[in-house]
Amino acid sequence: MLRSELRLTTGLFVAQAAVSNHTGLIARSGLAMPAAPFGSAAWQLPALVAYLHRLHQDEEDPSPELWRTHTERQTGPVPRPQRRYQGNGLHDPDAVCVLDIQLGPREEGTGWPAADLAVIEQEEGACPFGRVTRRHGTEAIAAHTAQELSAEHDRLMDRARQHQDTYLVRLADLTQRAAEWADKVRAAAHADTVHAQADRARARITR
Repeated sequence: MLRSELRLTTGLFVAQAAVSNHTGLIARSGLAMPAAPFGSAAWQLPALVAYLHRLHQDEEDPSPELWRTHTERQTGPVPRPQRRYQGNGLHDPDAVCVLDIQLGPREEGTGWPAADLAVIEQEEGACPFGRVTRRHGTEAIAAHTAQELSAEHDRLMDRARQHQDTYLVRLADLTQRAAEWADKVRAAAHADTVHAQADRARARITR
């Protein structure tokens, strides 16, 4: 039904998030969009990193409402998923890229939300394949995002050279700038983790 609603000729990109609060209560949210041309991990992971960064800055815990509001807000040149998705992307043959996200309250020492990510890439057909990449914590998620963006930059530049296409060059420049930004978030999360570890070590010594 979703394929007909979206009038797709290609697969789906799905972002599904499970958000838990301090009591352990879990709420779920799913959003989808066509996989082509921007429904891939490289193009959509920055939205997750931006959300985690915003929660850290605003000292807020994640919630399904905040996640949907953040994701559905079109703030840049890259479209984000807006169609509500009720299925399970892992078992949907139309879903060629799924971000499965687990979010929890901010950690006391670092101020960053608890976050786990699984990137599920799958495709059926003559040469079916499936791949799952897992990352734990904002630092690892931001690092993976920067890697995906760097790889997308290289791919776009190769195509731009082949086709002499200035539009592809502009897209490649966008991915490079986004990769640099994601790496800054990674560095900030790493620094906060190091400081929190140092604070815990000092606390143990002074007991």
